[in-house]
Amino acid sequence: MKILVLSQHWYPENGVHQRRWTWLSELLIEAGHEVAVICPPAHDQRKIGFLSWLRSISSLRKNVGFGPAGERIIRCLYLPAGRSLVLRACNQGVVAGGMLLARFQNVRYFRDFQPDLVIGTVPAIPTALVTPMVATLFKTPYVIDLRDAWPDLLVARDEWNDGTGLEAGHANRIGALPMRLVSILLTMMMNFSYRHSRGMIVTSQDLADDLQAKASRSGRELIITTIRNVFPPKTTYQAHITPEAQPGVLNVLYAGTLGRAQKLGNALDAVKLAAERGVRVNLRFVGAGVARDELLRKITEEGVTAEIHGRLPAQQLREHYDWADTALVHLTNWEPLKRAIPSKTYELMASGIHITGVLDGEAADLIKELDGGHVVAPEDPEALASLWVELARHRDRLEVSQAGKEWVEWQRDEETPRLLFDFLRKIGFE
Repeated sequence: MKILVLSQHWYPENGVHQRRWTWLSELLIEAGHEVAVICPPAHDQRKIGFLSWLRSISSLRKNVGFGPAGERIIRCLYLPAGRSLVLRACNQGVVAGGMLLARFQNVRYFRDFQPDLVIGTVPAIPTALVTPMVATLFKTPYVIDLRDAWPDLLVARDEWNDGTGLEAGHANRIGALPMRLVSILLTMMMNFSYRHSRGMIVTSQDLADDLQAKASRSGRELIITTIRNVFPPKTTYQAHITPEAQPGVLNVLYAGTLGRAQKLGNALDAVKLAAERGVRVNLRFVGAGVARDELLRKITEEGVTAEIHGRLPAQQLREHYDWADTALVHLTNWEPLKRAIPSKTYELMASGIHITGVLDGEAADLIKELDGGHVVAPEDPEALASLWVELARHRDRLEVSQAGKEWVEWQRDEETPRLLFDFLRKIGFE
């Protein structure tokens, strides 16, 4: 079978989404399928000047190669992305348009590669909207791979910049009514895309159940499967407990995106509250994102015992993991995030690192059921401070079970391949 994937991000970028699809591509190719992807050149973490962008656009048709799984990579049009939501949305829209154009810019390749199935993978809304169009061009069915709870997250749009230090931005200044209309239109278009897909892949069971319940209320059923982000880690790190550490001190590591959905100012507030109770919490951020400058301002102005390091490859996190007593997995309290599971959760469980989970829903349930750490509710710095004080004073509570590691390995090596190929059979492909 020939499979065409549409994605806003791909190799050599090294984020969660790219690593997930390199892994899935390997499974598909090892099973004898042929995989090609239409995606933009790597640009998400780069500052690209106008002339450099023009040169990269002019060479798109020559910029066709292979990825690490053996997948064919066809690059498409893009815009340099900025930090604001409007600039990012514009880039995502241009990339989606570029996916359509790629069909005509690579006529020779697609003469030999006529896909049997198109898969649109959606951290970005425009990909969900363009996937039915691309599938129509190729006269083939399509599948939506949905990582986040879109379009439900649009309900929280007024809070997207909270905790980032950024102004409301052009989108909010347009006015509440136009933005409400845009949200309604996007919701209708995404639901149309879901409804007409051959099937859907999601990353959490709660999201699968929610989508199925909504479909049932509309008198229809979805073929849907849950494939979690348990892709192979880039490090074989295994944690060890250091009970001889200084009493009354706790080292906390957050390694991930400093973004809108995290609202990590809550963790800084908890550090201050713990200090008032006689416990020193050393909080270390390793990562990048739109909230970085606001976090740095808060750390500096309020004298919080925290520091920020830049983004690092997984292989270079070892010394930070050695330093940490617990690793923070943190989301804010937007209702749709109850159906999200940060990929870092699986990596930490596989490494045996104690997790401080500030989240709700399925992610919280997994950490508790698999004895991977402790959980408190989002946006409750008092509860988080209390947990850290307890861990600093009773370090034996930092020990975690092997159940999390074993479960992640089972999901990765046995459950995911079974679910993936069962799903393909259910939608009519062997």
